[in-house]
Amino acid sequence: MQSTPQSNKMHIAVFGRRNSGKSSLINALTGMPFLVVGDKPGTTTEPVFQAFDIPIVGPFIIVDTAGIDDDSDLGRFRVQKTREVMDLTDLSLLIFSEESDDYKLEKEWYHELVKRNIPVIGVITKVDDHYVDVDLLKTELKIPFVKVSSKKNINFGSLRHAIRDFAPAEFERASILGDLVSPGQVVVMVMPETIPAPKYRLVSSQQQILRDLLDHHVMALSVTEVELPTLLMNLKGMPDLVITDSQVYDSVSEILPANVPLTTFAILMARFKGDLPTFVAGAETIASLQPGDKVLLSEACIHHPHNGEIDRELVKAKLQEIAGGKLEIRTSVGPDFPADLSGYKLIVHCGGCIFNRKQLMMRLANSGNQRVPITNYGIAFAYFKGILPRVLEIMHVSS
Repeated sequence: MQSTPQSNKMHIAVFGRRNSGKSSLINALTGMPFLVVGDKPGTTTEPVFQAFDIPIVGPFIIVDTAGIDDDSDLGRFRVQKTREVMDLTDLSLLIFSEESDDYKLEKEWYHELVKRNIPVIGVITKVDDHYVDVDLLKTELKIPFVKVSSKKNINFGSLRHAIRDFAPAEFERASILGDLVSPGQVVVMVMPETIPAPKYRLVSSQQQILRDLLDHHVMALSVTEVELPTLLMNLKGMPDLVITDSQVYDSVSEILPANVPLTTFAILMARFKGDLPTFVAGAETIASLQPGDKVLLSEACIHHPHNGEIDRELVKAKLQEIAGGKLEIRTSVGPDFPADLSGYKLIVHCGGCIFNRKQLMMRLANSGNQRVPITNYGIAFAYFKGILPRVLEIMHVSS
């Protein structure tokens, strides 16, 4: 479990009314009573994320949520936070218990989950205390149902099997670049010292790509741009692929022969987390920006700005240079992504390395539904430098 980044784990969210047994179900399912359970409705007030690895299912993130039936002033805010969890949910557990007679609210949430292409497993809780007519529910909701008792730990083996059987097979891509390289090939990762990272660590995208190369038995070599010429002189031949950062692409490109495939960490992560052709198409609209246009810069990380947020400021400056005047630029971070995108001419997103793929794809879907072009930082930088055709060549995507 510890070797799998949180953003690459399947996200399972539990939805249901207050006091329907969501927290108790999670404690029983995982065998780890880490969630507070109480008889008073509303014990869980905001989404709670916890990583687990259990037999049959494997590593996953489970999300406990506030009750969907809280209609108080504060409760409506909590329900909205619960609704936002849908954007990152790969598989949902929808609770049915005695808290409702008609299950109208549960059915509304079921239809919303289905509309978002999120698989749903219906869970009947507290079966030792109450009776729920599952056959009647099955006539209206075409989903699997599992009856459980958290109090007596009944039937959780069946629930784990249902999770395994109905989890989406492709909640993430199988590999970042396993289809681009072959065992025994040599890949050079050029990682500039100027890129901020915790001491003794690499940034997330570099870590994930290095791990992926090792998993595919590729010989991965890591240098900064300063050592790259010396490395190339010591190799018997040219590397099969070079991966670098957009900030040093120019110097790396000058050193490498034109026939050596070259791409960037950001391009690979854009392909892994999102939809590369959509991002490329979004970048092609940059040339049409005009002074006064609204642009959204969206970043997954919530952190204190450092170094003037170099990437963010460079994107702003280049966009306004191309537009020929000042743009109306807004920055959103973390979950703060506008529901209404009308009026925006372009969205430029970060690589989303801390997001799971579902979360980033939901943002692409929202922008697509509202006909707002979207690209990402890495692809925008490649566009600014005029290098987009070369960095996309190995992926057979044209700009």
